[in-house]
Amino acid sequence: KGIDFLITKERDYLVLKTSKPSSAVETLKMIFGISWFARAEETKSDMKSIEGRALKMAKYIGPNETFAVRASRADKSFPHTSMEIENMIGKRIDRKVDLSKPDRTIHVEVKKDKSYVYSEKTEGAGGLPVGVSGKILCLMSGGMDSPVAAWMMMRRGCYPAFVYFSSYPLVPKSDRENVIKVLRVLRGYSSRPLTLIIVPLVKITEAVTNAVEGKYKCVIGRRIMYRVSEAMAKETKAKALLTGDSLAQVASQTLDNILSEDDVLTMPVLKPLIGMDKRDIIRIAEEIGTYEISKNIKTSCPIHTGKPATKSTPERLAEEERNVKKLDALIRKAIKEAEVVRI
Repeated sequence: KGIDFLITKERDYLVLKTSKPSSAVETLKMIFGISWFARAEETKSDMKSIEGRALKMAKYIGPNETFAVRASRADKSFPHTSMEIENMIGKRIDRKVDLSKPDRTIHVEVKKDKSYVYSEKTEGAGGLPVGVSGKILCLMSGGMDSPVAAWMMMRRGCYPAFVYFSSYPLVPKSDRENVIKVLRVLRGYSSRPLTLIIVPLVKITEAVTNAVEGKYKCVIGRRIMYRVSEAMAKETKAKALLTGDSLAQVASQTLDNILSEDDVLTMPVLKPLIGMDKRDIIRIAEEIGTYEISKNIKTSCPIHTGKPATKSTPERLAEEERNVKKLDALIRKAIKEAEVVRI
């Protein structure tokens, strides 16, 4: 993002120096694996310099606010104890002290060759750094759910690649561009580029529509997308698939249908939204910045007509799939024609 920085490692934390602190703060809020951070002032490790920095920060304590000073010493040769540092600074601040629940806290950390003074801790994104938990492949509809699912697993340290099944011209061409826009938002949470695999689905859609009983078309479509996704996952060294399924939110996401869909796979499918209400998913989408884009993307199943089945069995669906001519060849062709976009 054009921010210059230098990172050094202290005993208990990392120190980031930059000439653009305000921009750095906004970026740090989006980096998974950070519990909290503070915008600190660096000063010499002598009491006069430390007091000067602390009193400068104390000017921002309101007349009706309480405060506390918290000090720690990594350098035990410093001539004052932590409590003495707190008392020496505190007695020079003309505000009411509250050591249990202060409105403001001034923190002092004394090192051997320098000290840090800061007053506000900013909550980080938490979680784990992206990539430490391994690679996954996210089935990306671009709607509300799958971006939230991807964000949640990124927060748990997964590095996602994405597969989008394009049903153009059965759905608007703008859906593809909106999916890319959503991934650009998610890219802000990753230190590494994201990969989108776009798979043409129209030929498979036509074959399923012409051969399968109406109520099973959507569930069979998902089974086919799972097969394609697993093949892509193995190629990209992903260890699991990821979907935005939420139990009973739509017809294809009943327990029976989930069982039938997952039956075609040999690798695990992560479903972090499975127990969430739609309003909870929307709330997260708003917080992470994907909502305004996702709400404009059509996510209805392009290969479903009439009332979809809410109950199915793997055996019944396998029987229906045998009616689809050259299905394996169509799947191989779709994989071969897939387009890769780097974001």
